[in-house]
Amino acid sequence: MTVVEEALIQTKAKSGQDVLNFPVRLNNHMVALSGVVGSADSAPTKQSYEVFDMLSKDIDEQLTKWKDIVASDLAAYNTLVKQQDVPALMLKQTEAGK
Repeated sequence: MTVVEEALIQTKAKSGQDVLNFPVRLNNHMVALSGVVGSADSAPTKQSYEVFDMLSKDIDEQLTKWKDIVASDLAAYNTLVKQQDVPALMLKQTEAGK
């Protein structure tokens, strides 16, 4: 899951200045493209469409990987947890105002 997450977003960035220290990921590229397209008083350029298509393809690849993880690895993990009788994590309910 980490490989997919780190392809989509920069998990190490904790502040706005961290983009100087860590490479931007797919979501940052898409946001930047959105800013470029949104700042123009005209239709998006051919190059903007090409970049969008490229980013969309890369994002779709990561989402396909995610769906594969959920379909196979997650099911296998849940089976293993049940076999090992690992207790579920539960949050303690508190009364309102306490």
